[in-house]
Amino acid sequence: MPNHSSPTTIFAQVERRAAADGKSEYFRLHRRRFAAMLRTMRAAPGTNVLEVGVTPGQFTELMVQAGYRVSGVDLDPDTRSALWRDLGVTVRRANLEREPLPFADNTFDWVVFSEVIEHLVYSPLPVLREFQRVLRPGGRVLITTPNELYLKSRLRTIMRMLLWQSANTNEEFRHQMLLEGEKRYTTHSRTFTMGELAWLVEQAGFTLERRSYQAPWEQVGIEAKRVLRHPLRVAAKAGFFTLTTALPATRSMLLVVGRK
Repeated sequence: MPNHSSPTTIFAQVERRAAADGKSEYFRLHRRRFAAMLRTMRAAPGTNVLEVGVTPGQFTELMVQAGYRVSGVDLDPDTRSALWRDLGVTVRRANLEREPLPFADNTFDWVVFSEVIEHLVYSPLPVLREFQRVLRPGGRVLITTPNELYLKSRLRTIMRMLLWQSANTNEEFRHQMLLEGEKRYTTHSRTFTMGELAWLVEQAGFTLERRSYQAPWEQVGIEAKRVLRHPLRVAAKAGFFTLTTALPATRSMLLVVGRK
């Protein structure tokens, strides 16, 4: 049940469950993404939210504890069925690229589509238009996705080009080629620039309400408790974070809000 506590208390509660589930590392890597999304939504308790791509359910729980009425869609909802029952959340199975969302028109106030669009094999436009259908007039879609122009990724690509190598390592190539059927969705099909993502949102019929560059990944590993154990590593990561802060377009994550 929602506790309507402060964000700090809510995050602490979800962190405890993550530890009990053996998913502490996932929460550590993604908590700043989750925080950015909650700050962006700032919706009233009771707001109807559809989260598309819910596993492992940490952001789902954060939204429930914030007082939102959450429904979910996922390729494999059964793996976390005990969590959905505990949270009182109904998660339905659907393949976004093969079938419509299993919800009526004009049902939700928000659709959350975080770190999923980059996994789609085909054009995201039909999926985004489905979000239009299930959103109420004035409803919003929140999308986050890795930034194609992320400085770390660009530097890696440039280095491999200078060494006359493929953009992907042999291990990455073989891993991707061996993913068949729905397993293909466990890897990225492509990433987007801000201009491309904004164009897709508008092309799907939304009014672009917000676009921002976020830096959740750069902040991982520079926690104060790591300074004494890994001082050089923390210093390097902190310098990289400072650089992307000065150059927002090179940050690791894109965040866009579109309004119906």
